[in-house]
Amino acid sequence: MTTELVVLDMAGTTVADDGLVERAFTAAIAAAGVSEEDEQYAGMLDYVRETMGQSKITVFRALLGDEDLAQRANAEFEGSYGRLVAAGECKPIPGAEETIRGLRENGIRVALTTGFAPTTQRALLDALGWHDLADLALAPGDGVRGRPYPDLILAVALKL
Repeated sequence: MTTELVVLDMAGTTVADDGLVERAFTAAIAAAGVSEEDEQYAGMLDYVRETMGQSKITVFRALLGDEDLAQRANAEFEGSYGRLVAAGECKPIPGAEETIRGLRENGIRVALTTGFAPTTQRALLDALGWHDLADLALAPGDGVRGRPYPDLILAVALKL
């Protein structure tokens, strides 16, 4: 068997974000009216940890049960995470960039996927200077659902 394609997740797999998801979630859920002091906050944060890697809008819909609140929280999450990333609070996992470059040098196509929205993924790629690192970077949207659905990997396979 010959490996032709490797699909890698970003935050937590190729990118160390050291708790940025939880920090951005705290800002996001506050925008929906839930503070860290609310009794439901701890359970919500546990749910965010359990669903790490899934599309954040899906997570906010499940947590809030109201589309307007979910959209507000999601927009704040994207903005907050993007600001944290732009401030330099993320870095590559040691060896990730070299591994991706090595795979591509050996003729293996590489895709970077994430459960984040496309704008958040672009913020990560901008901060790391990774726009040309992989053959494709893909996030949920436009008919491509995030995890746990297989859409990201299937779309990568079709595109590459």
